Amino acid sequence: MRNMFLCQMQTPLRSWLLLVLIGAIWGSSFILMKKGLMVFSDVQIATMRMGMAWLVTLPFLLGRFKEISKKEWLILLSVGLLGNGLPAFLFATAQTKIDSSLAGMLNSLVPLLTMTFGLLLFGLRTWLLQVIGLVIGFVGAIMLIVMPGGISGFQPAALLVVLASTCYAFNLNVVRRYLSKMPSMLITAGSFLWVGPFCLIYLFTTDFTSRFEHEAALQSFGAIVILAVVGTTIAVLMFNKLIQSGGAVFASMVTYIVPIVAIIWGVLDGESISVWSILGVFVILAGVYLVNKPAS
Repeated sequence: MRNMFLCQMQTPLRSWLLLVLIGAIWGSSFILMKKGLMVFSDVQIATMRMGMAWLVTLPFLLGRFKEISKKEWLILLSVGLLGNGLPAFLFATAQTKIDSSLAGMLNSLVPLLTMTFGLLLFGLRTWLLQVIGLVIGFVGAIMLIVMPGGISGFQPAALLVVLASTCYAFNLNVVRRYLSKMPSMLITAGSFLWVGPFCLIYLFTTDFTSRFEHEAALQSFGAIVILAVVGTTIAVLMFNKLIQSGGAVFASMVTYIVPIVAIIWGVLDGESISVWSILGVFVILAGVYLVNKPAS
């Protein structure tokens, strides 16, 4: 533990700034979805997000198709569906029923779920302390979903966020196992190729264009553009750069920043944040800390 602390103390200031910036971007994703929902439907937000991300990353894929084998294209199909497409729809739909801050809090389950899939399906080895961390983290998630008042406080829509986080977690294991040698931009562009075009085609079968008559249309559309370009593509590239400069353990600390930023945005936007919710987040992050703690 002491060696890990010393390593983090020696991390360049540039890496610390990058860590905070990525956490701020990803933590802001939930309030951006909320602003998008002011005018557009959840399905329109998800399809716009995927379509724009595809358009932004497509130039990086042109001329490089032959670098990807047939088997890798099938794996990228899984990445496109589980790592990008399905979560985008689940998050947008969930936020029609729950606050953006709660969505951000529950998203902190991703490291715990990643470890769970690693243990169950990908041959990952663990030790008792990590198992304890998993249990603690899931207790925190139950606290957030149920909330005070017993079953009467149960929020079904929150389960959509859990399902989206589960998709992210499974996808991380797939990428780690099968695409570890592929450049990150190629993974991103190749996966969006499977979902982006179809999302854009479907988008224009909806009343998408007519919604621009709404007085807040430009504000909502701008929020979605930022979500797609900055939060979905640029932040991923920044995160991979952070792993290279600061290491995987240091980069994983972004998990602690995302829910904090989501809570701050929620408070600024007038959302009610209970003490119970804050406690639930701390319980989840305590579990994440134990899961990421190296064997002594």
